[in-house]
Amino acid sequence: MERDTRGLLAAIKADFASLREAYTQAGMLGETNAGSTHWRLLGGGEEVARFHRTFLLLDALVRHRVAWLGDAGDAFRHVAVFGGNNVGKSTVINILAKASVAGASPEGGHTRQAQAFLHDGRALPQSSPFAFNPLCRREEVAGQDFSQYKVSALSPGPLPADLVFWDTPDCDAVGSTRYLGSVVEAVTLSDLVIYVTSIEKYAVEHIVEWVFQLNDAGLVIIECLNKTPKRDRDLVVRKQTDTIFPTMSKRLGLPCPTPIVVALRSLTDGEEADLWGPAHPEADELRQAVVARVRTVDRKAQAIAGLAFVRRRLDDVLMPVRIELESRRNWEAAVDSATAAFLTSYERDYLTSPTVIEPFTRLNLEILRLLEPENPRIRQVLTLMRLPSRMVLHVGRRLLSLTFVEGADGSATNVPPELKAYSDAHTELLNTLGLRIEAEQKATRHHPFWDIMAESWPTQLGVLTQEFGDKVVQQMQATDRIIQTAARDIVEELKGQPSLLALLRGARFTTNVGGSVIGFFLPHHGLATDLIDEAVFQPIFVSTIERTTGWAIQEYVSQRKSAIIQDLKRRADNTASALYREPLLAAGYMAMARAGRLGIANEMLERLSRNVEQLSAIAGSGRR
Repeated sequence: MERDTRGLLAAIKADFASLREAYTQAGMLGETNAGSTHWRLLGGGEEVARFHRTFLLLDALVRHRVAWLGDAGDAFRHVAVFGGNNVGKSTVINILAKASVAGASPEGGHTRQAQAFLHDGRALPQSSPFAFNPLCRREEVAGQDFSQYKVSALSPGPLPADLVFWDTPDCDAVGSTRYLGSVVEAVTLSDLVIYVTSIEKYAVEHIVEWVFQLNDAGLVIIECLNKTPKRDRDLVVRKQTDTIFPTMSKRLGLPCPTPIVVALRSLTDGEEADLWGPAHPEADELRQAVVARVRTVDRKAQAIAGLAFVRRRLDDVLMPVRIELESRRNWEAAVDSATAAFLTSYERDYLTSPTVIEPFTRLNLEILRLLEPENPRIRQVLTLMRLPSRMVLHVGRRLLSLTFVEGADGSATNVPPELKAYSDAHTELLNTLGLRIEAEQKATRHHPFWDIMAESWPTQLGVLTQEFGDKVVQQMQATDRIIQTAARDIVEELKGQPSLLALLRGARFTTNVGGSVIGFFLPHHGLATDLIDEAVFQPIFVSTIERTTGWAIQEYVSQRKSAIIQDLKRRADNTASALYREPLLAAGYMAMARAGRLGIANEMLERLSRNVEQLSAIAGSGRR
């Protein structure tokens, strides 16, 4: 339905306007210097120019040609003259008009602004608010304001009154990026494009690629071979048809254009400048070909072809936004994954064991300390097990390592297992993220966010590791309190089990050189790795009366041990979130802000793609 078409067109135009504003503010639609942030985002070199051209082309196609699906357009028939630097585009305008109306010059880049030529008394409708400002007469246009176009009058002559001819700047001279928008605007609003080339320009890769893109967008093209001696014309056309176009077709994956070719007479300096007189019948041939061909253009068919081009190339112009959104998602996912790996590493190295975990060894010792408060050896071993070690931070370009050093007396400092587990998890987390940043930064096309993260990463390592040391001290102190509380509660529960208490008071333990507990000895039983399990869960050591109530104590001890593990996991989870997840995500958001966020939401990308698909379906079905 017509209402559907108009509504979709309005939404698509609005979204392209948002994209254009975002890309312009980010400096991506102007001259992009080598090494700049968006140079890296777009892939550098030719890719920068290609993205610039493609976005301008799609944006203008939507406004000028796809819009024909909802409106037949103005009553004029537009013809744009397009080509490289110094091929004679302005001369072609003069030939068509049979008058010197366009300023031609042997210097390259003479035409810097698009210029419309139409008959006196006719007026162009107000144009797009983007690359073309509202109508400006020649005398009102500032010399360097490339966003405006000139309007000049044609005297009655050989051209129909409803034709408008556009003289465009070149598309390949140094600095042409500044006025590229006016080239695209004039070309896309035209029903017919005259591609002007010469023996010197017909094989220029950049210009030939332009022609392929315009042809793929459905624009009708007539080729005008200018500044080429007659003896070389057939050679140029054959070379173009047999070699240049097929090579470009293979590289781009696009069909070869097959334009009508009209050759103009080649003159040397000093010869007659009147190229449209009786001595030059080629002028009439070109004029007749243009007038005849422009009359056959079906704007609805052109709109459908333009829409198909937009649909095929839409992902290319959305790529910078997708990379930005993907960079943010990837960093968030990397931080979440690394934080989860931190917890897994800590739990694996400290809270799980095929025999007994370290917190339960300390729980056993705390119980023995409560039962034998005057035993100095128990206190000494508990102190050694928690003695903080001095750490040396080694920060490389992307990686860090934590080294535990000797004590002040030169003896090897015992590394508390909890501290070792935390430090290994900490090092693994930061190294994983550092390697991820480095890998992303090495990609040919990457968001400048990763460069900023790489630059700030060594500093981030130092800050996080300093905070890590403080957090680990707090965590270990909390672990001590949790175990001490559990030990008191278990001893209190065991007061109703005199046999067990007597058995536990007779227990002894053995340690290694560093002070770590190896095992416990029960009287008349042997070495045990977990004193509580061995004593409480072995009924052989208790009286018959105590056996009948032992199950309750077993259940209580199991619950307290399980609670210790769950509490340590919860505290480690909170520590990981406060120490890593929140600061690292905040660092990522700051880096993204420094990189220059485009500020386009994923919802807009999905909406734009969906609307283009829906409009394509309507156009393909013949509905309006």
